[in-house]
Amino acid sequence: MRRVVVALTLILCAPLAMSVERIVTLSPSSTEMLFEMGVGDRIVGTVEYADFPEAATRIPRIGSYAGINIESVVALEPDLIVAWKSGNKASDLEKLESLGLSVIYIDPKTMNAVADDMERLGTAVGESEQGRAVASRFREHYQDLLATYSSQRAVRVFYQLSFEPLRTVGQGSWVDALIKDCGGENVFAEAKAHYPVVAFESVISRDPEVIIMSSHTSVTDEKEALWGDWPSVTAVKNNAMIPVNSSTLLRAGPRAIEGLALLCQAIHQAR
Repeated sequence: MRRVVVALTLILCAPLAMSVERIVTLSPSSTEMLFEMGVGDRIVGTVEYADFPEAATRIPRIGSYAGINIESVVALEPDLIVAWKSGNKASDLEKLESLGLSVIYIDPKTMNAVADDMERLGTAVGESEQGRAVASRFREHYQDLLATYSSQRAVRVFYQLSFEPLRTVGQGSWVDALIKDCGGENVFAEAKAHYPVVAFESVISRDPEVIIMSSHTSVTDEKEALWGDWPSVTAVKNNAMIPVNSSTLLRAGPRAIEGLALLCQAIHQAR
C-alpha cells in the first residue's frame, strides 16, 4: 500500500508537460524546420515569404520583415512563438515577451548551428526525437559536402546579392561562411559589413573566377548585358556567371544543405 501511495504522490507532484499545439513562426526558416519535423500543421500564424513547402503558403500571415502585428499574434493564442532576432524588430519581440507569451529564439549563423537549433526547436515543441533525427541527417550531408569541396583549390568568388545597388556579402555573413565551406575565396571577405554595397570597379580589380547571382534578382536574366562590358574579368571570359536558388541558399533552415550543394557545384565549375 505504501508503494502505491508513493507512486501516486510522485505522479501528482511531477510537473505537467506543456502541450505545444499552436505555434507562431516569425521567420521562413523556422517554418521550414517545423515542417521538416512533421509538425507544420501546428503552425497557426507566420510571416511573409514563408512559402515552403507549399502548405506553408496557406498559413495566416501576421507580419513581415517590416514588423509583426502583435494583436493578431495574441488573438491566435499561441503556445509558442519561434522568433528571429536578426529579422524581427526588437521592439516587437520585447512586446511579445512583456505580454508573457512563450518565445524561443532560432537564429543560426552557421550550418552546424542550423542542426543545433533544429534539435532545440524539436525539444521545445515536444518532438525531441524528430528534432534529433532531422539534425542528424543535416549534419551527415553537411560533412559529405565538406569532405568533397572544402580542401580543393581555392576559387575567387563574387557573390552578387543584388544589382541596384550592387550588393555582395562580407565577413561574418551567412553566405561568406558557405563560400568557405565550398573551398571558395570571397573576394570581399575583408568587408566589415555583412552585406556591403560595392562598385563595379572594385569587383573588376579583384578579378573573380566565378560570379554567383542570387536567383531572386532579375539580373540573372540579364547577365550578359550586365557584365558584357567587362570581358577581361576571368568569370566573364569563361562565362562563369551562375544563378543559384536564393530560397535554399539564403535561408538558414533544412534546405540550406541543397543551397550549399548548388553553391559548391557552381564554384567547382570554375576550377
